[in-house]
Amino acid sequence: MKKNLIALALTTLPVVAMADVVLYGQMKAGYEVSSTKTSGDSRGPYQNGIADYGSRIGFKGSEDLGNGLKAIWQVESAIHLGNSNGKADGWANRDSFIGFQSEFGTVRAGRISNQMKANMDTVDPWEYNNEVLGLGKFTRTGQRYVGIAYDSPEWAGFKFNALYSPRDNVNGGDRNSEYDYGMGAGDKYSIGLNYHNAGYFAKYGFDYLKNSAAIITESGNTKLKDGQVHRVEGGYDANNLFVGVGYQYTKNTSSYFNGLKGASIPVGVNEQGNLISMNVGDHNVTWDNQGQEAALTVGYHFGNIFPKFTYAHGWDIKLDGDKMKNTKYDQIVLGADYDFSKHTTANVQAGWLREGNGYNELNESRGKNKTTAFGVGLKHTF
Repeated sequence: MKKNLIALALTTLPVVAMADVVLYGQMKAGYEVSSTKTSGDSRGPYQNGIADYGSRIGFKGSEDLGNGLKAIWQVESAIHLGNSNGKADGWANRDSFIGFQSEFGTVRAGRISNQMKANMDTVDPWEYNNEVLGLGKFTRTGQRYVGIAYDSPEWAGFKFNALYSPRDNVNGGDRNSEYDYGMGAGDKYSIGLNYHNAGYFAKYGFDYLKNSAAIITESGNTKLKDGQVHRVEGGYDANNLFVGVGYQYTKNTSSYFNGLKGASIPVGVNEQGNLISMNVGDHNVTWDNQGQEAALTVGYHFGNIFPKFTYAHGWDIKLDGDKMKNTKYDQIVLGADYDFSKHTTANVQAGWLREGNGYNELNESRGKNKTTAFGVGLKHTF
């Protein structure tokens, strides 16, 4: 009898210890197929397969410290169903942090999403892996930084947040290295302002990125430039109707123009007088560039069915201050969600993307790429 009581007491210990821990997550995957027609009117091979839509699992908890103060923590990890795009699963590779929460706001330290990633995906309500089936281009500026963040309490529908990522958390390389260029080579700052009231919402996000681009000076040397991201979103989400519109301006950071991906940029001359170059894809180095883009999404709930439509447009970019023709893009996504329950939803959607390839050295158009994609998937939250 005594042994049974001891065994019973031991089995209850983990339950007591885990009483303030919450397990949560999402499992999302589907089938996607796409095909691209290149500028030479030739159609590439169809790409198809099982895609993960951002599955994740997390643990979070809190402890009441008294006087309205709480200690909070969270560990969240990605789960790539089918090992999508060769991505490996990892521990705490999503928002994971520790901090304090009180009536004056929340302070967190760890791996934290910036304003664009944490609060500004409203205009992109799609589930996808292929960027043609959602606003993958538009939302590329949503990032996670290792740093410290402050989130304000709500005041009359307004909330404010700020995030700072120190340089050595971004890039632990040699500060004095002349090859330490590109995104990831300097401090990062992010601020956000959110408003929500009676179904109406408005959001603003700003990122300031130190040493995010490089230009060649008149003397032939390379000069680092700081980058900026500004995004504004607004709309209405109530009474079965959803309307969301967004505008984004980027400078000296990742571009939506494919011609800036994989290009080489001269960064100096070695002792033998030979030009030294870096690959953009390998080193995240970008030219001095500016871009503007906008997106509109409209949807309406008919019971369990939510049909929706998105149109996005990116204007011709500016490269080193000059407007580059044939660098814009146009995108359409059309589809619908079906709610089996509060936690399980199916999606079906089709997307079309047309993007310019710029001009060559002879000022001849490189034509446009046109991609068509289709996807069907399933999401379960817990």
